[in-house]
Parts: sequence; structure tokens; C-alpha cells
Amino acid sequence: MPSDPDSDLPGPVDEPLDAWDEPSPNRRIPLAHGGALLFEPDGFRLILPRKRSVLHPYESLTHVHAAGRMLLIGTKTGLLTIRSRDFPDPEEGPGEARALLLARLAGRPDGAHWIEQMQRLDRFAARRPWPLATWATVALCVLGTVAQLRDEMVEQVGAFVPDLFARGEYWRAVTTHFLHGLPAGPSSMPYLPGLPIHLAVNVGGLIVLGPLVERPLGSARTAIVLGLSGVGTIVGILFAGHLEVIGASGLVSGLAGAILALEFHFPETLPSHWRLPRRLFVIAVILQFFVIDRLLSDYVAGGAHLGGFVGGYLAAWWLGRPDLERGPASPRLRFATLSVVVVVVAGIVGAVPLARHDMGALERHAIRLLDSPESLHLFRHDNAAAWLIATEGGATPQDLTLAVALADRAVENTGRQLPGLLDTLAEALFQSGDRLGALVTIDEAIRLDPRERYFIEQRRRFTGERAENDRPPPPGSEPLRDEPFDPEPIDPEAPILTI
Repeated sequence: MPSDPDSDLPGPVDEPLDAWDEPSPNRRIPLAHGGALLFEPDGFRLILPRKRSVLHPYESLTHVHAAGRMLLIGTKTGLLTIRSRDFPDPEEGPGEARALLLARLAGRPDGAHWIEQMQRLDRFAARRPWPLATWATVALCVLGTVAQLRDEMVEQVGAFVPDLFARGEYWRAVTTHFLHGLPAGPSSMPYLPGLPIHLAVNVGGLIVLGPLVERPLGSARTAIVLGLSGVGTIVGILFAGHLEVIGASGLVSGLAGAILALEFHFPETLPSHWRLPRRLFVIAVILQFFVIDRLLSDYVAGGAHLGGFVGGYLAAWWLGRPDLERGPASPRLRFATLSVVVVVVAGIVGAVPLARHDMGALERHAIRLLDSPESLHLFRHDNAAAWLIATEGGATPQDLTLAVALADRAVENTGRQLPGLLDTLAEALFQSGDRLGALVTIDEAIRLDPRERYFIEQRRRFTGERAENDRPPPPGSEPLRDEPFDPEPIDPEAPILTI
């Protein structure tokens, strides 16, 4: 008796087993292009042109689903797919093939047990729980984007920088996953124009892969998978030696690892229409890590991707077999889930003082920066901290001394080639009372970009022709020329930020 191909719960599973009795020991259902679905006494074969035919024992069946456009046959070793239009009768063919597969399985020793297991999977698949963990992660990514668009300094506050993380800015291990942007060399800042692209790619990955993990595992376990994927991402960054990383791609890789762990270790607990073709998925993972990440190694944080993948895989394997009955969570599971939530909240809260430009937080951040080894990759952080200290108000002489030191280091590390950084140093000198030093420094910026009105107006402030508190509009808002000015890059082959 064929099943309804459009039904999520096809009929034959709930009918008496003798309704499927098949007197013929062999049966062949022809498929398009010379293929066939061959039923033998001990197993079935899917015969396709130019592909090796393998005998699949009926006991290897885990779930069979006849959808509107596809017959999906889940086995312990993978997923077989047959398009409905490849059957002689696209309307009845998938349901008939499904019924025959279940009839042969029912006739095997312990067949009733496996039929009952498929019934449980059908009931499990009929549930439509809201993927809370997935969408909460997406929401945090979107909120991070909003914060970046409102204040571009948020990137410096939340990106994962191993040097600063090791000196006490632990929140970066959390916030880095929810910020986005495209990488660039040291001469191109800010990075915001690429932010929507990077965000869309990672959010798309979360939305596509998240439900494939959350439907079988549930929201609590998926939160743990994402949390351990984040831990793996940070470990991968540290191990690979990346200088600075932002983005949720480590979490996306962790979901991919969890999907593979479920596929390899618990295939019998997955409805066939929740599974992905194992071979294609493995090939995609290999291409990601050994081709794409290697080709884009200067721009893509391969260590973060690999670490997240391993973290997600181990998390799903450690959590064990999915609970098809969705019983109450164990105390250990509740504690682990709560721990992930607490760490995420603590990380976000920990970044708030610096994100709000609190002077005390800025002072502590400046000290950590100066304690870090002198390196080109920190010049944006040096410059951002120096500018905020000099311009936010309420800075003490000690704070301004820190600002001058940071701005001077940023200028020296970039070869005094970036007028914007020279302007920060000039501003810090001016606020600390060194007008002569401010004039000399802003004159350097003017020589580098003589057509930018902002630097000329800054000089007028420093000479007293303009009020001290009347800072001009930012660079680019009142240019003296129409064509863009592009100073020579410092080192175009040395990108700093990776994603």
C-alpha cells in the first residue's frame, strides 16, 4: 500500500506488518537513466549509471521518508536520495518503494523493533520546536552589528586579540563571536564597509546549520555545542597564532562538526529528512579546511575554523545519543547550559565599560596596551585608545600621558605614513598642553594630505584661531578636492584582521 508522498507521517508505518507481505523474493523498480531500486532477499541496491552498486542490508535501515519531491533512505552508513521524477510514476513511486523497504525490514529477525524505532522517529520529526539557541546566537550577532554601526570603536573593544586577552581582557573570548567585518591591510580603516557581507555569510550559516543540530539535540544541548565550539575557536586561534580575529565563523564550523558527529555516531536517531549526504558533507568540510582556508590564509582564520569544528564535534559526541522522547533535562545538563549562558552574559557585561568609553576602563586598557609587546598589529588599538582618552573629557594628566605614549607608538609603528594617526598624536599632545608638539605633528599630517580641510582646521585650533573645544568635522566631510586621496599603503601584503 503506497504512502502519501506529501505527508510528513506516511501511512504504512502505522499499519499491520502483514499489509506489506511481498511474495516475490526479488523485485526491481526501474528508475530514470537506466537506474533501478533492486530488492533482494537480504538487502536492497540502488543502481545508478556509472556508480558502484552496494548491497544495503535491510537491518541497516534507520528511517525512510517519502517527501513530495524525494525519497530519502537513511541507513547506518549514510543517506540515499532518489528524486520522485526518476520513478515511472512520480506520484505513487516513492510511497511504493518506501512500503516495500519497510515490508522487507519487517520480515527480518527483530524487524518489529526497527519498525517501532522508525515510528518513534516519525513522531519525533513531527514536532516543531523553536530553535531558541540558534536564533539567540543570530540575535547577538545582529546586536553586535548594530553596536559597530553606532560606534566603530566597538571592534577594537570586542575583537579577540591574544595579547590583550592574556593581560586580563577576558571578555574578548566571548564578544569576538558576535562582531563582524572584512579583513584589510593596515592602511585601510575602518573595516565597516565589509561588515554586512561578513555578517550575512555567518548568519546564513547559523540559520542553515543550526536547526540541523538543534532539532535532534534540543536547545539546551545546542547551547552547550555552541559554547564548546566557542572554546575550541579560541584554542584554535591561540594555537595558530592569529593576531586578531572577529566573526561567528568558528561557531558555524562548530555546528558543522556537531552535524558530522551526529551523522557518524548516532545516525539511527536522525529522521532521514534531517540528514545530509555524508560523502558530500565530508568533501565540503575537507575543501573548507584544506583548500579555501589555505588559499585565503592571510585573510581567513583557519585556526579558528578548525578549533570551532573540533569543539562542536567533541561536544555533540560527548553529549551522547539524542533524546527522542524529550524528557526533562538532567541536573548536569541544566548546569552546563546555565554555565554557557552565564559566561556569555559575563563576557558581554565585561566589555560594557570600555565600550562606553569609561575613563577608568580606558586607562586600564591603555596600560595593558603599553604592556603588550610593541607590534604593528596593535596600532589600531593604540590609536583608538589614545583618541578616546584625549577627546572624551575628564582625562587626568596621567591619562593624557598614556594617550601620548600610545599615539606615538602607533605613529612610529606605521612609519609616520598615516595622517589620521598623526592627528591623534597631535590631539593628545594638544590636550596635554604641548601646543608646539601638536603643531609640528599636525603639520606632518598636512604634508601627507594637503587637500584635507580637517587637518588645516585642526591646526587653526592649535594656534588659537579656532576655539579649543570647537573640533572640526571628521576627515572627508569637508574636502578641498573632489577626487579621493589614497596614501601609499604601509605593507599591502601584511593583513592584520582575520575572520
